[in-house]
Amino acid sequence: MNLISAAQIKILHTLLNQLGLLEEKARFISDVSNGRTQSSRQLTFSEARVLIQHLKTDDSGEKMRKKIFALAYEAQMIWGETEEDKKMNGVKLKEFIKAKGAVKKELNKMTNAELVKTVSQFEQIVKHKKESHATKATKSLLTELNIDSSFRKPAR
Repeated sequence: MNLISAAQIKILHTLLNQLGLLEEKARFISDVSNGRTQSSRQLTFSEARVLIQHLKTDDSGEKMRKKIFALAYEAQMIWGETEEDKKMNGVKLKEFIKAKGAVKKELNKMTNAELVKTVSQFEQIVKHKKESHATKATKSLLTELNIDSSFRKPAR
């Protein structure tokens, strides 16, 4: 039985770290070794190859990046459908994330854990935007009906 090589250990840990999955390492190793071990040093060469390949093809990060773009469209931070629009949107989103993002790092350099934080931030932006639109629409309707819209939340 050939054990994992030093190069494979390094690649495995690098991938787990980049994907923000280091805390899941023992589970991944147990799964790939059919419960035989939870230690990367005890993996066989072929088990390590399978796990590394799986981690390299993990596209959950790409799905989250696409979701961030979709949420930015929904929040009307970016817009347009042409290729020029898409290029400009990429630049606008990149600058926004670097300046005001939860992680302040380029999307393509974020780990999965960092992408999760960024998705959550954009979901909150969309939620706030929707609530803001609803509040404005309500005030407009109340004004139109000549109803005092200067209501305040009761003191607690």
